[in-house]
Amino acid sequence: MRNPMNQWMNPAGVSPERIRRGLALGAILLLWWDPSGGLTSALLAGLGVYALLNVRKTAAAWRHPAGVLFGLGVLWAVLSLAWSFDPGGTGRDLSKSLPMVLGVFALPLILDRPGRIWFALTASAGAVTVRLALDLIRVFRALGWPEVLSEARYFQTYLYTHPNVSSMMAGLCVLILLARGLAGAPGLLRKLALALGIGVNLAYLLVMASRGPQVVFALMLLVFPVLVLPGWRVRLAMAGLSLLLGAALLPVAYWVNPRFSDKTMFNFNRRDTIWGHARMLADRRPVLGYGFGKKAFVKAVYENPEQRAPMVPVHYPHTHSYWLMLYFQGGRVGFLLWSLGWLALGLRLAFTTRRFERAESSWVGRLHARSLPVLLGLGAAGILVYGIMDFPDHALRQAQFYLLGTGMGLTAWRPASTENDA
Repeated sequence: MRNPMNQWMNPAGVSPERIRRGLALGAILLLWWDPSGGLTSALLAGLGVYALLNVRKTAAAWRHPAGVLFGLGVLWAVLSLAWSFDPGGTGRDLSKSLPMVLGVFALPLILDRPGRIWFALTASAGAVTVRLALDLIRVFRALGWPEVLSEARYFQTYLYTHPNVSSMMAGLCVLILLARGLAGAPGLLRKLALALGIGVNLAYLLVMASRGPQVVFALMLLVFPVLVLPGWRVRLAMAGLSLLLGAALLPVAYWVNPRFSDKTMFNFNRRDTIWGHARMLADRRPVLGYGFGKKAFVKAVYENPEQRAPMVPVHYPHTHSYWLMLYFQGGRVGFLLWSLGWLALGLRLAFTTRRFERAESSWVGRLHARSLPVLLGLGAAGILVYGIMDFPDHALRQAQFYLLGTGMGLTAWRPASTENDA
């Protein structure tokens, strides 16, 4: 006789795996529909509670050089309360970041095999693509053609807080959908859905005309085949072809985006001023930095009694560079911990790529095996390259740590003949 509680929970006899996927899909839609909302924070905190309740599994998933370095980076940010230029501001920024950090620690426990990671990444790309498509419709209806090509990036309110952030998300979505297709997407409808998603994201990148994200996207697209294709001879040939294509694109970049030829290219839209000012201040506290978060940055840069604020047209809330922000808020210690952490994760993904490939005999099988670890590594690297001249904020910050957590889950996975890769 069926248990009444089980019948209420599963009246149609739906498999537990489908129920799990349905719940996961709902969580993913919430995560990318409103990355900074209260419900999203509650969801991430709930994942963190799950990680704490399974502390042994959590510790095992992070007990390696990359995990230790990232953990020490988080600890250093917390300790910076003691010397922060704005302790209250650092405390508030830490509390805001806590749900995301807790959620990331739980990801390797949940996304612990390739099938689940592919599902999470593809569903995430789909959710973001729908958001971007709706934003495209909004700006097209408001501005019309051809004004949308020149005015869309200035049309507020912005999705994901800024066109650069949403454009980077579009580039990452193209990469995910392309990799999913290469890894084998069964069925014509799925292939058509992937192609449609790629088209929507490419249109968004073109219309928003964000130069930094366009450059990073082009780099990722040129590097992707070099990394993903099996065989060193094939990769060497693709490297040469990518170099030729990159050289050919440089002189005609302004055709794709006229903003590449305007005067703001010479001073990076006045970012050079804030970079210089932030570096000057950071050099005064080279070991410890000014404390974690944007509020400590704003206090130190614009309300510093010992240094006049920089003359900039925009009140920048951060250094406009991920790498400079690491140095500014955490000093050399924080910079080294996070830099070495990303390097260690990249090496783990490289070893995982090789391990997965060795398990396959056919060229197509090796291509499929390489696709996921290469995707995770290149996606994270793309955000870090973008971080040279900008700061990954809002949804892009979530994506950066989402890739970190899924990378940890993938590199810890070991195939077992009795395990269902779903």
